[in-house]
Amino acid sequence: MVYKKCCVGGCNTTHETHRLFSFPRNDNLRNLWMSFIVPTNPQLIALSKAQLLNKHVCEKHFDIFQFDNEGRRLRYSYPSLLTDNEIAHGVPLIATGWDVTTEHNYCKVQDDDDFTEAVVVIRKPGSDVTIEHNYCKEQNDCSKSSVEIGSSDVGNSHEQPSCSNFSTVATVVENKDTFLEQPPSASTKGMEIDVLEELVGIDSNVNVVNQMLPKGSTCTKKQKGSVKKIVSRKRKLVKILTNIATETLSDSVSQRLDQAQSLSRNKDLLENFYLLNKQAQTFLFMQLKQIHKSKMARRFTLDEKLMALLIMKQSPKSYKLLEKMFALPSKRTLNRLSEKVSIQPGLNPLIFEHISNTTKKWDTKQKLCTIVFDEVSLTPHLTFNEKDDIINGFVDIAGERKLKYCDHALVFMLRGICSPWRQSVAFYFCEGTVSAAELQCILKQIVPQVIRTGLIPLGLVCDQGSTFRTAIRRLREDTIRRRNIQGVHDDGSVNIADHDLSIFFDPPHLLKGLRNNFLNKDIIWEEKTASWKDIEFIFDLDSKLGHTRALPKLTAHHVDRQKIKKMKVSVAAQVFSARTAAMLKYTNALNYFHTANSDATMATTAEVVEFFDTLFDSVNGYPGGVQRGKLRRAVKQNSQHHTFWIEAINKIKKMVFVDTSSKHATKAGKPRLVRVPSQQGWITTLESFIRVSKLLFEQYNVEYYYPRNINQDPLENFFGRIRAINYRNVNPDANTFIYAFKSLMLSNMLSPHSKFSNCEEDNGETLLNVSLLFKNLHNNKENDSENTVSISRDLPSSSQASSREKLLVNDVVMEKIKVHCSAYTAGYICRKITRAIRCKDCIKTYISSTETNIHSYIKFREYKLLKNNNLAYPNEKFLILYRDGTHFIHNYLNYSCIGSNIKSNLKRKILSTLSFSCLGCDKHALIVKNFFTNILIRLHGHNWCNINNKILKGDIDEKYVSKMGEPQKLALKKYKSLRLRKKCLSK
Repeated sequence: MVYKKCCVGGCNTTHETHRLFSFPRNDNLRNLWMSFIVPTNPQLIALSKAQLLNKHVCEKHFDIFQFDNEGRRLRYSYPSLLTDNEIAHGVPLIATGWDVTTEHNYCKVQDDDDFTEAVVVIRKPGSDVTIEHNYCKEQNDCSKSSVEIGSSDVGNSHEQPSCSNFSTVATVVENKDTFLEQPPSASTKGMEIDVLEELVGIDSNVNVVNQMLPKGSTCTKKQKGSVKKIVSRKRKLVKILTNIATETLSDSVSQRLDQAQSLSRNKDLLENFYLLNKQAQTFLFMQLKQIHKSKMARRFTLDEKLMALLIMKQSPKSYKLLEKMFALPSKRTLNRLSEKVSIQPGLNPLIFEHISNTTKKWDTKQKLCTIVFDEVSLTPHLTFNEKDDIINGFVDIAGERKLKYCDHALVFMLRGICSPWRQSVAFYFCEGTVSAAELQCILKQIVPQVIRTGLIPLGLVCDQGSTFRTAIRRLREDTIRRRNIQGVHDDGSVNIADHDLSIFFDPPHLLKGLRNNFLNKDIIWEEKTASWKDIEFIFDLDSKLGHTRALPKLTAHHVDRQKIKKMKVSVAAQVFSARTAAMLKYTNALNYFHTANSDATMATTAEVVEFFDTLFDSVNGYPGGVQRGKLRRAVKQNSQHHTFWIEAINKIKKMVFVDTSSKHATKAGKPRLVRVPSQQGWITTLESFIRVSKLLFEQYNVEYYYPRNINQDPLENFFGRIRAINYRNVNPDANTFIYAFKSLMLSNMLSPHSKFSNCEEDNGETLLNVSLLFKNLHNNKENDSENTVSISRDLPSSSQASSREKLLVNDVVMEKIKVHCSAYTAGYICRKITRAIRCKDCIKTYISSTETNIHSYIKFREYKLLKNNNLAYPNEKFLILYRDGTHFIHNYLNYSCIGSNIKSNLKRKILSTLSFSCLGCDKHALIVKNFFTNILIRLHGHNWCNINNKILKGDIDEKYVSKMGEPQKLALKKYKSLRLRKKCLSK
């Protein structure tokens, strides 16, 4: 182990007892350090820059102003405590009646009557300091001054001054006080050079080589050259020190100390800097740090790379511009960073492990959370992921991959109830919506994992999708059956992994459901009727008022059945508002005042709208959204929410819709009274709020919580950010979704929130420390079970020989075209091999010496302006090998495309099945064989995916697909279903 010690004279501190700080690389700052430390250890002045950077100063010599609040040394700090008295006080002693020159008297001008003896001591290991910092006093009797020499702080032996030189150093330092106090002049400058030359042991009037060698010794020319180089470096050092000395001769030590302290105590600079957010501070530090470095010498921290990765993912085109204006990591650097993290569908143990480590020190209130899940639409598309050795785009649910094209992703997220945090933990690929049985299986896997992390899940949050409701109903049935057997009271929750979870349906979705049903169905409310026509009436009336409207937010997109935006939550919330209810009441009252007649439905519609507004406010409280007279605020133990929720449940149970336009009503010929799913969803959600509120206040001693923390807004924002990465991609494919999911995890989901989004912005933080993700996330890959794949050449069969002559001719022509096109692609591989290997003997094994009939297509691809052939002409053996390999790959993928380790399995099978005896020379045979196999798998792995993607887009005719494999036929079926769905949506 390297032994490190403090280089300040008289200090025996080592790295085992105190922190040591290296000399700074900044020249000006290092010179400031030297001005304090050289008087205590003159040997430092003879060292080069590289040797000084290996020297250290212990933390005892830095005052409290040189460290931040966390004990980290400031960047431009300097050692200023050199005596035991200063170290004991912790600051340089510059009090009234005491001067720095009294203590550090190497700068003191001595009177002629001062005959105090001075002893300069350069400490040996284990020796004591006779008189501390007295080495600069003037002596009348130079013979009485003694110098004791030690070599522990000297660098390399060839640069150590001799003993005679150290005596000269003592003399120079003794006279330094008068030297520094004199104003700079021509004679003084000449004296400086003489003094400094004498200080480093150089005699300009004597041969430098002979001066540095012992008497009677000789050296070679090479040794003399080395010595001259050393002396030349010393002369450069002398020149630099001379310039520094002349610049600071007029300033005393106290002045220089004050200047340095004023720089480090610039409060305006520090306070303004720390007002910036974390990303702005990171960017500013990055620019200041890289300003003097060339593009290839730049090095970036992980935080800087992650911030740059976020910018690049938001807009690659903008990042190109910013890269020219600022010092930013290259795209290649960021792509390599992203590739280090491997995330695949399903549960990632490393994410849960890190969540467990993060939440260890949390209190119980912070651990309370909900499990949120929902689906996002994807575009069916296959992508050969070479890094993970898998084809993305197939259904992958609960660890099982299926030969189906995925068009949805199911995402799970954890969200704090009493703390603003959220973290996405898993995703799955499914075709259509996930089945109820599969969702049950996934929930039974995720809930135990969340509990093992130490978090306390209290509920499940989802929308009212049919499969979600079916899965929850089955979980309720299982829970009721188990509780009946155990004789336990059923409280309406579901039990998963012996943990009770309340069910919350997303309130914004429930509000949209009520509004959508209210558009076409009247509501029977307390034996009275409410109608959407009343809202249309007051909107028409309000629109005629001109610029003095009572309902300025309402437009035709809020009220008109044909133009209404059914998916926008804000549209439903603005219609079901207190303003709309007030306008309904006012219109009804005004009508009664003038005509003495009241509209039978308008008063009831006003009551219904006001109830829906209060209902949504009661489950939508958030910090900063408190409004007097409304329930949109925090839920407390004595708040009005609990009473209102109980009353609301009773009112919703009695409320029914009048169906007059459905098939059943038309067939029956009379209106039907129905209950819609949103009613039961509100009842279940309100009962869960009552149950969870009681649990929070009584069991976990929570003072209050905001009900908006129990909804799907963070997950909806997550989906919006996935669609916004790189460019506006409404329906990303599976591979794009994986990389977007990874990018948002690396950047902690930091991205702009659109004011046009369908949910409110969530300001929660993520739990994941992204530095942990850069560990090895790859599990040990196991080879898939081998599948027997039969390989057959594309040759005419015997049955074709008996067909008509015209068909036979067409088949022969088609086979020739296939062979000629294959020869062109095989030539491309030949060129790749030639560029990689560059062996003439190897070229002879796969390049044809003469042009034959199989090269017909290649000849037409040659450019006429070139005198010589530019393309490669493979021989017949290589062409046969290439065609056998391509048939093998396509047949294997048709049967095993959903498996993992595709590339490794294909390579092993190809190497064991095909014959490579004709490929490569004896020296490079193995290299050529591996290179050929790798490029063939890469080329046709992507080709196989592209063929399927063209079928999914409808670019390949059905008559050609019918002759292909099972995956291609499924792709055609998927395309037909998607086309039919688009037609239905367009009607």
